[in-house]
Amino acid sequence: MKKTIGLAVAALCVFAATPAPGEDAAPRVTLAEALRVARAQNPDLLAARADVESARAQRATAVALPNPALAYSTSKIATDGSPANTIYGNGFYSRSYDTVVSASQLVEIGGKRKDRRVSADEGIAGATARLADTARLLEAAVVRAYTSAGVARASATIARETAASFGKTAGLAKEREAAGEISISEKTQIEIAAGRFLADAAQADLAYANAARALAALLNLPSVAPAEDLDAPGEITPPDSPATPDDDTLLTRRPDLAALEAAVRKAEAELALQKAFRTPDPTLLAQYERQPPDQRSSVGFGVSFPLPVFNLNGGAIHAAQVAVESARRDLARGRVRVRQDLAATRDALETAQLRALRLVNDLLPKAQTVRDTVRFAYEQGAASLLELLEAERNANDIRLAAISARGELAAARTDFRAARPGTDREQP
Repeated sequence: MKKTIGLAVAALCVFAATPAPGEDAAPRVTLAEALRVARAQNPDLLAARADVESARAQRATAVALPNPALAYSTSKIATDGSPANTIYGNGFYSRSYDTVVSASQLVEIGGKRKDRRVSADEGIAGATARLADTARLLEAAVVRAYTSAGVARASATIARETAASFGKTAGLAKEREAAGEISISEKTQIEIAAGRFLADAAQADLAYANAARALAALLNLPSVAPAEDLDAPGEITPPDSPATPDDDTLLTRRPDLAALEAAVRKAEAELALQKAFRTPDPTLLAQYERQPPDQRSSVGFGVSFPLPVFNLNGGAIHAAQVAVESARRDLARGRVRVRQDLAATRDALETAQLRALRLVNDLLPKAQTVRDTVRFAYEQGAASLLELLEAERNANDIRLAAISARGELAAARTDFRAARPGTDREQP
């Protein structure tokens, strides 16, 4: 029995010093490095950049003039075996069949090229705004994943440290139980508490692995581990409270709204273009005709255009009108959503700030002092096992809550900044 207890205590100490699964093999990155890597190789951000280049290429196509058409034809070629050439008395001869060379050019009227150019310009503006919005959301997602991984790793570390502490207490309890100072049930309760913390560490390891995978996916890397520690000592300094631009000003800085506004303007330009298609475009023609041997060569000019009799482009115009209405509804919903986002991130940051200040600066030092006092008293026989377990559990819970509060505060600050691009303000 004594050998079994000794092995269990040793196993607790070894397990407490073991890092999270897969952590040793993963490259460690700071938050700044993670953000830099994400900006360089995140797949969503790369796709958004490609969309901007595609929109620019579409603009080059939209402003290009229609190509002219060149035609060449030969007619009146004899098929009955008669000579194709006519010989004159001076020995010269001329071909007897006709040759026609013509060139035609479509001329767009009614503002079609202007509407196409406006639509393409708004396509570029929308793609650029979506790129900025993707970068904004990516930064917030990286910070949240990084802090989630940090919180989970710190939780696992705390659980291991507590399990190791109870392992040492179990060794002391063995001696006190042998001396008859405590009962075997009290010693068993210490071992049960240590096992519970080991189970908590395993659960935290799983949470850490999932958070690290999410972070690696954002960075487009096989694996990664956060290098910064959220369990660092030190109090949280209350922030200053500089003035924040009003919500109407912030609305003009949101790239997601800019993309929606560009989508409305693009849809309106497409509607104008479909209406312009009701005006037929003329095609100008110039030709040269050679008709030997008895007629002179000649030139000719002409113009042609389709007659808008059966198709007035009504279906395309109606579809474009529906697209404009849909884009305007999306913009209205987007404005409501952004206002809610501004209010929600402000409230979340205020709550996270108050919670972190309370837990880190006030409750955590008190809980650690109580735990150390009770542990010393228990080792001297002046405190009961229940008091020790309660103090350990309370200190552990407060420490985990403080780490979680630090992570929530970091995420709330990031969300607050993401909701207010273009401002230097981090906290209310």
